[in-house]
Amino acid sequence: MNATHPSKLILRRKTLWTPTSVGKPGDKQAGHRRTSGKHASMFLPGQPVLESGIYEVIHDKNHRQAHEAVMYRSDLFPVCDQCGLRVRFKLIRSALYIFDDEDFAKD
Repeated sequence: MNATHPSKLILRRKTLWTPTSVGKPGDKQAGHRRTSGKHASMFLPGQPVLESGIYEVIHDKNHRQAHEAVMYRSDLFPVCDQCGLRVRFKLIRSALYIFDDEDFAKD
């Protein structure tokens, strides 16, 4: 993936998507809404991923530009090989893992 243009990066930090309703995995009634970036939580390496989705990965200064990654619920946020524990994660958009969807779940 190419580096994110700085102006797009600023927009992404201002607008995030979060669930508007709580439901069971596979609940197709759950929606999304925009929230201000200042209310978004930052996650640290070693913490559990509470919600599957696309996260912004923010590395320590001068190491690498911010980029996006898919994280799966119940995994742990990883340590970066270069900046170690100084990496941070911010949810951009929640997304259901395909095999957690009731139409694709293994019986």
